[in-house]
Amino acid sequence: MDISLIQTHKYRFFTVGAIGTFMSTLAGSILNVALPTIANQLQCNINVVAWVILAYSLTVVSLMMIFGAWTEKKGYAFAYKFGYSFFLIGSIICVFSSSIQLLILGRVVQAIGAAMFQAVGPGMVTAVFPENERGKGIGLMVMMVSGGMMAGPPLGGFLLQYFPWQSIFIINIPIGLIGISLALKYFKLLPKPSHFRKMRISGALSISIAMLTGMLALSLIESYSLLDIRVWGLGIISLISLYLFYKFESKPESALIGLDLFKNRTFRSTLISAILMFVAMAGAIVLIPFYLERVKDFEPQTVGIYLMIFPIIMFIVAPLSGKLSDKIGSRLLTTTGMVILAIGLYLLSSLDTETSNNYIILSIIIIGSGVAIFNSPNSSAMMGSVDKSKRAVISGIISTSRNIGMALGVAIATSLFAYFQTHLVGSIHVVGSIDDVPANFIKAYQPVVKVSIIIALFALPFCFIRRK
Repeated sequence: MDISLIQTHKYRFFTVGAIGTFMSTLAGSILNVALPTIANQLQCNINVVAWVILAYSLTVVSLMMIFGAWTEKKGYAFAYKFGYSFFLIGSIICVFSSSIQLLILGRVVQAIGAAMFQAVGPGMVTAVFPENERGKGIGLMVMMVSGGMMAGPPLGGFLLQYFPWQSIFIINIPIGLIGISLALKYFKLLPKPSHFRKMRISGALSISIAMLTGMLALSLIESYSLLDIRVWGLGIISLISLYLFYKFESKPESALIGLDLFKNRTFRSTLISAILMFVAMAGAIVLIPFYLERVKDFEPQTVGIYLMIFPIIMFIVAPLSGKLSDKIGSRLLTTTGMVILAIGLYLLSSLDTETSNNYIILSIIIIGSGVAIFNSPNSSAMMGSVDKSKRAVISGIISTSRNIGMALGVAIATSLFAYFQTHLVGSIHVVGSIDDVPANFIKAYQPVVKVSIIIALFALPFCFIRRK
């Protein structure tokens, strides 16, 4: 099919992808407010109900790279029909769940669909938008991610106030039906992939196991010591799987993505800077709710309003930054975004018991602006640095890097916080049971954010060593 015809209908394709991306991020953010209600009605404790969220995130991160490579062979029409089908089936299972085990199963099925949405979104945008509008398209997709994050908590709170907890899954069904009907209608316009590179199961399994065990190990750090066999055992399995993945990728006949990608300076620098940015951002943001509740004595509703500032800024700034990158390139914008992020983190590092509310809001706005200015141009540069035939798998790598970076950031921040509490404050409390003395929290909190600043500054060289 004529590429000009595809680009003429680019917003139709984008709408299908945007609905899927919005649903997958909404499903991740809306559930947080419902966990206490679900725990009470299904009669399970906090550690068990937490798996409703953990199972979803582990499934998503372990499948995204595989789905990106799979889409390279099967095409975007198949990818979105697959994604919507699994997401709808998973949502229906969740609605009719009478036990926590069935609910977790439904979330895993949901996450299979969500993994496909997140894996192929940037690649699909790059395929249907012209080269000079790639940043704009990716910025709009980032806006949908932010929209899902932003809408989740207030929408979840509203539904729980007037309806049973199953309502947070019921709303996915009509939205998903609209999405799959649009996919069936519009994606038949896209040509089928002309190349049929066989996806080797050895590389796919090794990277999936590496991601699954690595993310699970990071999630356990918050509750267990690094010396706990569950943590280091999973860590060893993850490292062995990564080594096997490297060996498989070294051979063209068994490669999933191929190591030649990492010889590309632009691709390498955009990937490293993205992971470091998400590590720095997540490491600082994860402790903000605890600061607002334990130090500032805010009510949970007020904390939720403050946390919405970040996705709102992303929603506004990300598409503007992406559109600008189409004109001036990514180097200046990613460098500027990282500097702004570091400035915002510096402001956060000085929070104390007397900090004004306006100062906190300003700090969050600056951090959100830095991330938004950085993210769309960086993703656009990564997509533009490789051959068109590999853009589907690169799309999966972009989403995987985001999840890995955020998981690393949370694990590093919570571990450092526990360490500083023990050594600077003399307490052995963990993040879930922080000492109520605000001054003690501040002593442990400030050095954690300073580490995030160092990580952001370390990412700066990778922003300006790339091509324009």
